[in-house]
Amino acid sequence: MDHIKVTLEGKKKLEEELEHRKISVRKEIKEAIKYARAQGDLSENADYSAAKEDQSLNETRIQELENMLKSVEIIEEDESNDQLNINRRALVKFYDTDTVEEITLVSSVEADIGKMKISIDSPIGIALFKKKVNIKVKVEAPDYEYDVEILKIFDK
Repeated sequence: MDHIKVTLEGKKKLEEELEHRKISVRKEIKEAIKYARAQGDLSENADYSAAKEDQSLNETRIQELENMLKSVEIIEEDESNDQLNINRRALVKFYDTDTVEEITLVSSVEADIGKMKISIDSPIGIALFKKKVNIKVKVEAPDYEYDVEILKIFDK
């Protein structure tokens, strides 16, 4: 597995989610299964089926979190304002659509395209990571290439 780049804060969030799932969520699911079993016939018990499905999904997520934490690479946050770093907001011009968007570079764990939280491992994140203001760079996306430019890096 490749290294997952995260900040110390991002690693802490992964560890907190893992602990929550191992302790609280497992206990809740165990109680739900116990309650469903008490209802009798398990073959047509929707509560039991749902609880077992929840259990499966939770255990899968626990496994994912454990694997992620094994391959974490801590990225130091850079406080300088002359280049775009992780957990920094910037105003970026997209030349292909002639639009300007405010984005935040984050780890792949924290990415949320709807909130313009862009993973530093994505094509645009790779192109913008540690770049300076007013320098046009090419983004090499899987299907096409386009240019972007950092117009401003916001103070933390």
